[in-house]
Amino acid sequence: MATNLPESLADDAPVEPGLQLPAELTIYTAAETRTAWLGWLAGETGLDEPVCAIDASACHEVDAAGLQLLVALAHSLARRQCRLQLLQPAAPLRAACAELGLAGLLMADAQEAVA
Repeated sequence: MATNLPESLADDAPVEPGLQLPAELTIYTAAETRTAWLGWLAGETGLDEPVCAIDASACHEVDAAGLQLLVALAHSLARRQCRLQLLQPAAPLRAACAELGLAGLLMADAQEAVA
């Protein structure tokens, strides 16, 4: 399935990823992933930057529960005045975001591509 989303949304970005998405972001891994992300958020001190870069290159399996977790993470970061930026999102993640209308929320610079 082809999408109009860019292959990489931040190839040349100088930001280092603060977190890496797991290979599987599904209902089967949601509870464990949520716990890990809450721990990361609680211990993260570098969230004073306007962008929080997340390495999304390894996430090759995603479902609605996984996307719901990403939305929750984006909202948690927004409350800290930080915007979620997915770095090099894998094709299945880009497709899932596009299919559910989440590309603009989760992917930097993708709003124009899906508009």
